[in-house]
Amino acid sequence: MRLNSDKYFLLTAILVFCLLMLGQISIADVYADNQAKGAETTKRNNMNDPFVRPEKVNYLVLPETWPIFYNRGPLDRSPKDKSSKLLTMGTGVPSANPYRYGPAMALIVNDYPYFIDCGEGWFRALNRSAITQKGVDLTKVFALNNLKYLFLTHLHEDHTVGLPSFILSNYKYGATTNKVIFGPPGTEDLVNCIVHGWQVDRQAGVQGPTHANPAGSSAAVGEIDPHIEFPGPIFEDNNVKVEAFRTLHAHGALRYTYAYRFTTKPDGRVIAFGGDGHYTKGLVEAAKNADVLVMEGCTWKNLKYAPWGGKTLQEKQKVIGSLHMFPKDMKRVQEDSGVKTIVMVHEQNYSPPENYKRLGLLHEMQEAGVKNIYSAIDGDLY
Repeated sequence: MRLNSDKYFLLTAILVFCLLMLGQISIADVYADNQAKGAETTKRNNMNDPFVRPEKVNYLVLPETWPIFYNRGPLDRSPKDKSSKLLTMGTGVPSANPYRYGPAMALIVNDYPYFIDCGEGWFRALNRSAITQKGVDLTKVFALNNLKYLFLTHLHEDHTVGLPSFILSNYKYGATTNKVIFGPPGTEDLVNCIVHGWQVDRQAGVQGPTHANPAGSSAAVGEIDPHIEFPGPIFEDNNVKVEAFRTLHAHGALRYTYAYRFTTKPDGRVIAFGGDGHYTKGLVEAAKNADVLVMEGCTWKNLKYAPWGGKTLQEKQKVIGSLHMFPKDMKRVQEDSGVKTIVMVHEQNYSPPENYKRLGLLHEMQEAGVKNIYSAIDGDLY
């Protein structure tokens, strides 16, 4: 029997719609299961540190740094049918927090890591991840000569202060491969300063009793062209293709910031890393139909408690809003990009102590309409 074109088009449309709905149900089911798994761990407290409540809360002792609010360990939320893994090594902000290392991620493909951002405690974050996450053999993944590729979203101190560790800490244990670091203009100057500033470490390795290979303490830099709005592919090997997209996080000397879009070749996952910043076309393009977007988040309803950004709420809304991602902006990014899952890091949750909840910002994002969003901690797998 022959169908006319109108009936054929209608049946095709119905079939496509059904397939899309099945995909959405699958994503929602997995998300619900993961949230339930995370909720189980909130019934206990994994921290045994003594705690003396400070008489006054200031920038140094924000509630987000109190051990009593850390009530779960790392989880493995990565899809079981995919071989690539996203590791949130460090999920912290500039605040002094012993329970969250500075911003640092790793995308693991074919047991090989690609690092994104290099915050405070980067080398220690390797250790914590390796001894707390059983979802992948990180001692194998983090073999000395595998610590090679790093992509910097921007050059703020809290995302780059771990660079000396990235270049030199593994050198002390016998690494022989040079590092390759991608980033915005200024990356080469920063790396050169570190290489020259830590000459003692580099020369001691070569001239000392270990007679280390000098290549292990060197680093090559690939700066991204600042004159192209959407630079596109910047790196490719047998495991990944990496594209860069201009974003907006700050002004003046830090006017060049980037989001990265990784496409994994073995399993076809698309993982985007937004760094810091708010809604931009570049961020949307980086996250277009991606499986995961790793992105910072900032409270809106508790912004008056932020210890920076101005003296009035209006000043804080303007200043902090020019730098960071409020819930309404996260919803817009998700809607315009079609990204399937958001992994929130670098959380600025400024609730006062009497109302503080570790998942407070997550709930605020959900109330704003953001779907399939997780609040990550150090050592999680996605």
